[in-house]
Amino acid sequence: MLIITKEKKVKKDKSDVEPGKCPCGCGEDLVPRETPYWPIDGDIEEKKEVFGEGCREDENRIANAQRELHARMTEGDRDKALKWASYYRALLQEDYDRT
Repeated sequence: MLIITKEKKVKKDKSDVEPGKCPCGCGEDLVPRETPYWPIDGDIEEKKEVFGEGCREDENRIANAQRELHARMTEGDRDKALKWASYYRALLQEDYDRT
């Protein structure tokens, strides 16, 4: 008879992780990377900071493009565009709320 048991995995505390090693516990060395913003060591928190900076930059780029577009529009076109953008954001928010 073959007995199969499930091995219980023990999560390591963040304090148990060696410096310069991957925090997931695999033991791989963190590889320094160059990003468009600043170099990172590969730590999860540093990756989140870089991702957040990229998101903020994208949001600013979109907002600036919308301002420039609205500046070139007539008053009636601007109202229609604002109405459409509001509907679009509401649809996106509904999809986000469902997940």
